[in-house]
Amino acid sequence: MRLWLIRHADPDYVNDSLTPKGHVQARLLAKALASAPLDAIYVSPLGRAQLTARYTLERRGETATTLDWMAELHGGYAPGRVAWDLHPVEALAGEEAPTVAGWPEQMVYGAQLLPVVEALWEAWDRFCGELGYVREGLRYRVVHSREEQLAFFCHAGVTLSLLAHLLHIAPPLVYAHFGCDPSSVTILETDEKDGWATFRLVVSNDMSHAPEMRLSPRQHERYGF
Repeated sequence: MRLWLIRHADPDYVNDSLTPKGHVQARLLAKALASAPLDAIYVSPLGRAQLTARYTLERRGETATTLDWMAELHGGYAPGRVAWDLHPVEALAGEEAPTVAGWPEQMVYGAQLLPVVEALWEAWDRFCGELGYVREGLRYRVVHSREEQLAFFCHAGVTLSLLAHLLHIAPPLVYAHFGCDPSSVTILETDEKDGWATFRLVVSNDMSHAPEMRLSPRQHERYGF
């Protein structure tokens, strides 16, 4: 099974829509995905993801399923502060890197964010279970192996938090070190053996459909995910 995690295009957050730049990105993305071997498309309920997906759906002549639990996470922990926006220089100021088990106590946003990401991870694992991949410990027991390729039009917080869950990396390290530009594509695929599966990252933050529209690190700090 292959998963395409697609961030919405450049957002107009105030109106939960897209900026003019975002509409350009979404059209370029739709062109790139026109012939992609996608078997199903899922979309966050939020307007900026729905609008981004619409360009691809119209070009492909397909429909999508809306998943309410893929709406952007509530990552705010202080006025104007969102967990995945915390600058890496601040996030990694300690002597030791955040750990998978200890990050909720190690990070300023940990107590607020932990139940938020756990709800996402639980919803994700229920979804995978319905597809035939049942989470047990760090692996997924394969009840029904699938060859499908599934696309998810969603958000930076969702994409990065799912990467943390599927790759067994502390969320603060994913937020600090992984890019997730507007309209970017991140791809994972299952690696299966003896009735078990794990996920492998094969593409990260792909902006080849609009390379000139990538954000620089400084833009990320100003812009916010």
